Amino acid sequence: MKTIIFDGRLFAAEKEASLGIRVLGLKARGIYPKLASILVGDDPASELYVNLKKRAAEKIGAEVDIYLIPKITKVDDVVLLIDTLNVDPNVHGIMVQLPLPENFSKYKDRIIEAIDPKKDVDGLLPDSEFIHPTSKAVIDILKFAEKGLGVEPKTVCVVGATGMVGTPLVKELKVEGYNVISANAQTKNLSGLISKAEVVISATGVPGLITKDMVKSGAIVIDVGSPKGDVEVGASDIASFITPVPGGVGPVTISSLLENLVSAC
Repeated sequence: MKTIIFDGRLFAAEKEASLGIRVLGLKARGIYPKLASILVGDDPASELYVNLKKRAAEKIGAEVDIYLIPKITKVDDVVLLIDTLNVDPNVHGIMVQLPLPENFSKYKDRIIEAIDPKKDVDGLLPDSEFIHPTSKAVIDILKFAEKGLGVEPKTVCVVGATGMVGTPLVKELKVEGYNVISANAQTKNLSGLISKAEVVISATGVPGLITKDMVKSGAIVIDVGSPKGDVEVGASDIASFITPVPGGVGPVTISSLLENLVSAC
């Protein structure tokens, strides 16, 4: 059995090419897609992610306005900015880069809840019109794997099921009809749970948490760990399909965000 190593950059590029055509159609009707990205503080990783999203958006012909907010700013002023963007007809999507600085973390819900659900392209609100981009990316990759392998797996183990990524992902997988086994890095008998699953999705941020001896032979493995993978490299010897880190889920997550933005128009 030859393992399929997923090429997230190629998959995302194909998706973005299609989005570029849709953007041309929107512009012909006088609609110019624009994303407002709010970055509080000066975390280097967050700055990198925001700029990656900006570059990808510009490739499809969309515009991104980045609002750099010093962490000494009052939360009321951040909410006021969001309120202003909510009523701006030229802004189609609003996202707040997470995680927020420590002094803002207790205000996270208030800040996110200020976003108009019709512009919540990050899918963070319970009544958002959009699927969380990482969840969307994982499900798109899973469908791609199923088609490529000619299989219809039913059991999915999500490790990191209660985290920022895992919570919306579990919800979407259940909507798609999968039997979901929820686990976390501290779950007892984690190895036993993973070994039963036809699909393993990990989003804990714990490098090398999942070793190849945990993975069922022929399983589909989707690694959402960042910046290093949750799954040890050797698991590719066991899996039938695996996503690398970097170059796997990350690029597809950005293209999924852009899909939401174009849909918001």
